[in-house]
Amino acid sequence: MKNYLNDIFGINVKIEEWDGKKKLPLYLRNKREYYVAYMENMQCILMKNNSDNFIISRFEKEMYEIEKISGMSVVLWLDAVSTYQRNALIKNRIPFIVPNSQIYVPELGMCLRELCAGKREKVEHLSAIAQYLLLYFIYKEKIEEVSQAELMEHLDISAMNVSRAVLELQELGLLETRKEGTRKLVKAVAIGKELYQLSKEFLQSPVQKIIYVASMHYDMGLPYAGETALAKRSMLNFPKCTVFAMDKKKSKDIPKEYLIDPKLVTDNDYVEVELWKYNPITFAKDGVVDIVSLVESLKNIEDERVEMQIKEVVEEYKW
Repeated sequence: MKNYLNDIFGINVKIEEWDGKKKLPLYLRNKREYYVAYMENMQCILMKNNSDNFIISRFEKEMYEIEKISGMSVVLWLDAVSTYQRNALIKNRIPFIVPNSQIYVPELGMCLRELCAGKREKVEHLSAIAQYLLLYFIYKEKIEEVSQAELMEHLDISAMNVSRAVLELQELGLLETRKEGTRKLVKAVAIGKELYQLSKEFLQSPVQKIIYVASMHYDMGLPYAGETALAKRSMLNFPKCTVFAMDKKKSKDIPKEYLIDPKLVTDNDYVEVELWKYNPITFAKDGVVDIVSLVESLKNIEDERVEMQIKEVVEEYKW
């Protein structure tokens, strides 16, 4: 396995037995071997399956549990795989490696390509996942270390996405990391307004798309966003159309017949829903989206009223 990964990624890979196995419940230890693969400043768990059973749903559940316990992403290690099994794994986005034969670890490959690419272009904007993780530290009450496992649980994102976001923020000097055994601990260089000021040049709007939903069908319990959220935080008049925010991943739950085109209706009996690149509910307060994301979502609006109220809201906000 080590030589195979060395050849694939062109870097020095170190593989050791994972001493965290003893922390796992019995059903996760039975007919399983666990290793830690160290690649540059990244690491992941290799779960070797020594059972004849091949059940996708079981693999998904087991790997999720191990990610929560270890704080690292998990890659399935198989000695052989049939065409059917390979297709099933890829369809369900389960990363796996068959030494000297096949490898499917898309997120890991992306991270390693970034690490090994040499001189990188200057970062203009944070990725959405890095910005989402940054918000966690901006809104913390004090500077303290947290494990990647804690970040996974609080933000409900995968170990691989946490690793990518931490690396991105670390390269900008916004986070510091250290290892404690097999755990990776993360700490921000500041919190609150200070961290916001350090990072704001890299922030982007969380809004990916805007949809409109007929008011008679709206009952989703979403936080207020856009000019509606700003009006709730300032003296700005409320817009004619109420604005909410939703994680883009949840938009598929809205029946298509509930969607409307404002250009084709004569009244304002509908709401505007911003589809965000990360979950707006996580940092919402009192039913309103968080202040940093709100400011970023409105910064390209050329309206003096909005610009003035944004400035006042940021100055008066109690970080």
